[in-house]
Amino acid sequence: MDKSTRIKLETREITGKQHCKKVRKEGKIPGVLYGPGYPGSLPFYVTAQSIAPIARSGRWETARIDIETPGGKKELCLMRDLQKDPLTGNILHLDLLQLKKGHKVSVNVPVEITGREKCVGIKHGGVFEQLIHEVEMEVLPREIPDSIVIDISSLAVEGTVRIADVDLPESAVITFAPEEVIVAIAHARVEAEAPVGEGEEGTTEVEVVAKGKAKGEEEE
Repeated sequence: MDKSTRIKLETREITGKQHCKKVRKEGKIPGVLYGPGYPGSLPFYVTAQSIAPIARSGRWETARIDIETPGGKKELCLMRDLQKDPLTGNILHLDLLQLKKGHKVSVNVPVEITGREKCVGIKHGGVFEQLIHEVEMEVLPREIPDSIVIDISSLAVEGTVRIADVDLPESAVITFAPEEVIVAIAHARVEAEAPVGEGEEGTTEVEVVAKGKAKGEEEE
């Protein structure tokens, strides 16, 4: 939770689509820094090379980023918005949120499942079900978890893991009730086979009669 990545921001004085398009060709990504210390926001550039490892990870929403502003000020931030080209996947724009020590921030933390290949319940014919894929919480910046890891290797059929069963940061406040189920191993569903013989023929006759009646009604 105390790991972070440091990047350096460059001054961005010119805005506009055409200018941003030009600098992207130079390997730079436009962005905006905002937060309590930046009420008017601070436009910036960052090199695509420095931001790509974070932006392309599955956990960019919870990755803490140590930045240095063009004026030399150091801040701790979260990436709040990330725009990508839908065709190429190239990063087009990003928003950074300034974090302040002692002030909680709202984040969506992904749930990571481990131990599926060893799960007792799955080996006995159970079906894995995940009902919650991310947990929204308000938490202090330095306690933001990369993910909530749940090991289901020992989970039996009808076994569940609830919110109350997972370890959360001490400062975390979440909206989920403690009894809400995150994952479960359910019994495999067995679908009833359609009856063979007279039952099938009877069903067919009913459908034919119904269709004939509907046709007659339309003609009237």
